[in-house]
Amino acid sequence: MKLISNSAIVTGAGQGIGRGIAERLMRDGANVLVFGRTQAKVEEAASDLNRLFEGRARAVPCAGDVSRAEDVARAMDVATRELGLPGILVNNAGTATLAPMLELPDADFDHVLAVNLRGPFLFMKAFARALVQAQKPGVVVNISSLNQLSVTDGLAHYCASKAGLANLSKVAAAELGRHGIRVNVVAPGVIDTPLAESVGLIEIMGGEFLARTPLGKPCGKPADVAGVVSFLCGEDAAWITGETISVDGGNHIRGLHSYWDTMRAAAK
Repeated sequence: MKLISNSAIVTGAGQGIGRGIAERLMRDGANVLVFGRTQAKVEEAASDLNRLFEGRARAVPCAGDVSRAEDVARAMDVATRELGLPGILVNNAGTATLAPMLELPDADFDHVLAVNLRGPFLFMKAFARALVQAQKPGVVVNISSLNQLSVTDGLAHYCASKAGLANLSKVAAAELGRHGIRVNVVAPGVIDTPLAESVGLIEIMGGEFLARTPLGKPCGKPADVAGVVSFLCGEDAAWITGETISVDGGNHIRGLHSYWDTMRAAAK
């Protein structure tokens, strides 16, 4: 499978799903700018990628998070100078906290919306402007969540941000298609990542996820998401835009149990 570009930016690529996507894109022939919030993690990821795969990985840590326009501009500049004009953008960086809506701090709401929605908006705008100016085609893949379709207690801000990202992506697909830029969404379910492990999500909720997943596993792996992303960034997906692909073992068919109720009960 041939990618449409040999230069890519992957946000939130220091670990988990983002790192899995960066690995797959490099295996499929791209040079990747590894962008993330934690300097040590993005530098380690880029170093590992350069040892494992032919091609070049570059690490760019952000001073704050993906919602800062100056960090977005710096990432685009480094990628263009060192890897060539990026033709692939994967907006993977995201964050969440867990609290019932009546107890959700305003600052948490603002931060989650900034990272999960404003960040992809800024990156898409900078990426598309550069490609339109150069008259080059491109692909954006926005990593959303099963929570854009199935909501759960305790994640009001996260669910809102991911539903917003889905519709933002459709608008971007409609507006940018005339410039040869495709925009699609990948919506993972529960994925076995360091973040999920650190909060005990799979350990605590594994039985609930298993009961709601037709393919008979409580969670997927980063590689499951990365393969779909690579397909969407390839020439075989040339006629696909404005689409959302769920990568969740069919979990969206049966919906989600309340994270909040289960996690709170486990903490007692």
